[in-house]
Amino acid sequence: MEFPCPHYILYEPLNDLETNKFVHKYKEVYGDKIEIEEIDACVLFSSDSFSQRFSSWISEVPKTVGKLRIMIVWHAEFLTSACQQMLRRQLEQRSFRNRVWFHVENPSGIQGALISRCITKRMETNINTPIYKKDDQSLH
Repeated sequence: MEFPCPHYILYEPLNDLETNKFVHKYKEVYGDKIEIEEIDACVLFSSDSFSQRFSSWISEVPKTVGKLRIMIVWHAEFLTSACQQMLRRQLEQRSFRNRVWFHVENPSGIQGALISRCITKRMETNINTPIYKKDDQSLH
């Protein structure tokens, strides 16, 4: 864990458990130095809705002077191409006191131009195999 953190691509295939743990630990360690906002790209993915939200976030003044602001974009592979282009431009121009972390389960949905502005962190993969029970017997 480093501070100040870079822009991240947090790649965790099939899950978001380890990314959640990473974010929670970062909040615990640097909670007095950061402000975190989270957005789910499954909900706000279009260039219209996401662009307005992101533009207002990046132009806001931190609530406490000197704090680093981090936006976590969950399931970023669902962002539209136009939205990713807007993010790329914003990261180039206005990211001195702001960082963006992109959680992705499938990195092929993220444009190379956006990936090149971030550090990719491969999160541990946890695959849970369900246990099915039938008549008090476990089946796998």
